[in-house]
Amino acid sequence: MHGIVIRVGVPIVLLACVAIEWSQGGNSLPTWTANLAVKTGIGQDRLLRILIALQLAAAPVALLSARLSRPVAWVTGVSLAFSGLAELSAIVNAPGTAAVPPSTWIAPLAGLAVGAGIVTTLVRHAPATPQPRLGAWTVLGALALLAVTLATSARLTLEARSAGTVGAGGVETVMLNPEEWVGMSAAQAGIARHVPQLTPLTMEGTKWVVFYSPTCGRCHEVFRAYFAGPQNGEVIAVKVPHAPGDTVLPSDQPSEVECQGCEMLSLPEGKRWVVTPPTIVKFENGVVTCATSADYTRCRKGSDEIP
Repeated sequence: MHGIVIRVGVPIVLLACVAIEWSQGGNSLPTWTANLAVKTGIGQDRLLRILIALQLAAAPVALLSARLSRPVAWVTGVSLAFSGLAELSAIVNAPGTAAVPPSTWIAPLAGLAVGAGIVTTLVRHAPATPQPRLGAWTVLGALALLAVTLATSARLTLEARSAGTVGAGGVETVMLNPEEWVGMSAAQAGIARHVPQLTPLTMEGTKWVVFYSPTCGRCHEVFRAYFAGPQNGEVIAVKVPHAPGDTVLPSDQPSEVECQGCEMLSLPEGKRWVVTPPTIVKFENGVVTCATSADYTRCRKGSDEIP
């Protein structure tokens, strides 16, 4: 009976992990795993795709193979428990004094509980009869299945991990790195999570997304030099609001940038956005082909070059 529970329960857990990773993209990676991907040079996107492929391959193997179901269950249980403990440790030892939102604890606690439950079941209920030998066809089948799942995960559209942390006063800090978005769609870059309108607005033709602040004098200069005259909806101006509690110095600039025929959007209020305004991001048929916060002429020809 317990063998059936393991052979059915573990595949369900693995497929649930895949569903979460697919829906949340890079944000589904635990902090320690994301940091490891950066330090080793694997990259968070590549690591996430490898994890999805392994889980997709392991689920049917655990369900169909009597010989491999327990090893898969052991790896799954230990991995979930270890990941949960590592993530809880990262949360507890994080710098700063701000309270951690309750939702932050849910994923690592759930992973620890599920992993510990699988390991406990395996320890208490060892197989009563010797396990059948692992045949060559089983190995070949598992390898073929892994090749298929690797190809499948490579084709999935996954959102990038948003670089968000909770800082002083409980205000979330979100870092945006547009120059890393080249070759990505708005969804893949993660910016569509904060400004969903960018996905439909940038899907066709050439569009320019400009991150700006109304109190930024250079932002007004960039709009006058590079986006003067009617824009016919080809320019999307995205305002970067000030963080709660920030002191905003008086400015002699107009209350809004001049941009005729532009789509005027804004990043959500209530967060601290780390991005250099003005930043120009060029989309061609839904994909970023250029992004800069300094060499504006590289992404958009203007009437005057700004030093």
